[in-house]
Amino acid sequence: MIVAASAIPFAQTRGFRGGGGSSTSKIVSPVVVASWRAHDNYADGSTTTLLVLWRGKPGWFTAGGRGSGGGGGGSSSSYAYEYMSYGGRTFMMEFDDDKHIVRMLNQEIALKDTNVVLVDFVDSETGATIVGYRWIEPGPPAPPLVEGAAADPIAGVIRRSPELYDYLHCDLKLSDPLMNAMMPIICGIMRPR
Repeated sequence: MIVAASAIPFAQTRGFRGGGGSSTSKIVSPVVVASWRAHDNYADGSTTTLLVLWRGKPGWFTAGGRGSGGGGGGSSSSYAYEYMSYGGRTFMMEFDDDKHIVRMLNQEIALKDTNVVLVDFVDSETGATIVGYRWIEPGPPAPPLVEGAAADPIAGVIRRSPELYDYLHCDLKLSDPLMNAMMPIICGIMRPR
């Protein structure tokens, strides 16, 4: 099933300089791949989250392979990085967890003020561009699609914002019949309640 194949966990980390967390990426609509990261800072008790919605033309993510990864600077550093590859393109995010910032697409973003980044034109010749920043009040993840699966933090954020749901363009179609058939299910999880 595409739902299971579309989620690629980056990492689950524990022990990086007094903190830990998890991250993932997955296809969430005909035009968007979402990246999610949550980090608990044990030193100051804070939790930072980041949802990035990477948007391109319908099906942009199907060309080429998929992959992801990440790492950190070890026990003496608050630096961590994550990358994901979809559609023959690789996108990198660098985190300074002590300063609560992320560097991506040649910009530095304060995670105390922003927890959602909207990126568009990921498959264009001019390259991916940040087109918006948002703060969506943290809340619970969405219930799992199937019993026994993990709750979905990506859907939990998107379904709290009609604007984010609109950004997904769930009404668009894909050329792949199987993926096209799965999109109403995938988008249905994201639909605001």
